[in-house]
Amino acid sequence: MEILGIIPARGGSKGIPQKNLRKIMGKPMIQYSFDAAKKSKINKVLLTTDDKKIARFAKSLGIEAPFLRPKNLSTDSAKTFDVIKHSINYLWDNDGYSPDIVVILQPTSPLRTSQMIDESIGLLQKKNTTSVISVSKIKTHPYSAFFLKNNFLKPFRDDFKKFDRRQQYTPLYFPTGAIYTTWNDTIKKHNSIYGDKIRPMITEQPSSVDIDTKFDMFIAEMTLSNWKNYQRKFHA
Repeated sequence: MEILGIIPARGGSKGIPQKNLRKIMGKPMIQYSFDAAKKSKINKVLLTTDDKKIARFAKSLGIEAPFLRPKNLSTDSAKTFDVIKHSINYLWDNDGYSPDIVVILQPTSPLRTSQMIDESIGLLQKKNTTSVISVSKIKTHPYSAFFLKNNFLKPFRDDFKKFDRRQQYTPLYFPTGAIYTTWNDTIKKHNSIYGDKIRPMITEQPSSVDIDTKFDMFIAEMTLSNWKNYQRKFHA
């Protein structure tokens, strides 16, 4: 079973310049994904980036970075699926390599573990599963949300008043961004990483932290440095 890990790491970031190389606990953020991938069941790890500095760093860790991403796949509007498909096609065209399973590891999820990766692979291999994604249960439910219209708040749902207790909500789950695991056949057949049989891998904090802002980086660093000791207070 050939399992390919793809780490998409664009150089540009509006919120945090060179975000993927910013250090958390003294280690570049992107290295957490490299380390987790290398300790997992993944056979081959590939970096796709448009940034020479990120590519050099990947190679220094023994990660394959054989190309710089084309400009049309390096913009804010570029779709992750197109980036993944380009990587798979590149490996086939240049090396004759075709994986059975593809695991997408966004570098903005540094708290993802190799155990989580392996769990997602195991879930994918269960009957009638086209893909596995990591999700967390939504705490702030959209049934209670409002939107702005002419500077006034309007309820997202007209019947929002009947949802005054959390128990009345329909459970909803949101992708954490940490893991997307799919069959290569799913990509070919559905032209998507999902397919029609998406199995969830439900995760909780802190592994679901997805870094988009400086505050997210703060949360990740505080979690890595303090969470284990803090948990001991509740088991004393």
